[in-house]
Amino acid sequence: MIRICPHCNKTYVVDRRSGDYQHQCNSGNDALDKEDVVVVGNWIDSNGASGVVPPQQVMRQGAENKLFGTRPDIEGEDLEDHTRLGNRASTHRQRQHYESIEGVKNECNEY
Repeated sequence: MIRICPHCNKTYVVDRRSGDYQHQCNSGNDALDKEDVVVVGNWIDSNGASGVVPPQQVMRQGAENKLFGTRPDIEGEDLEDHTRLGNRASTHRQRQHYESIEGVKNECNEY
């Protein structure tokens, strides 16, 4: 059966009785293919990428301001890096999005 991913609108092919399916979104658009995840400690992604975050960074994440001590900081400006989805880069990281799709029913309503 030819199906369409509800997240990235790409088509994929599955067998009628294949059960649940996990689709890796790869539309070429980072806003659809990636997702932001809050950094709360050490992490390992499904593709093998990993990161070590010391406890001090977790406790102070989001407290950085590149303008600290300058006039814009005194006037209330805040310059922070953001991910492509708009979340703060100091508290979030991006990873590949996988869309879990329920099993496909056949004509007899069996999985």
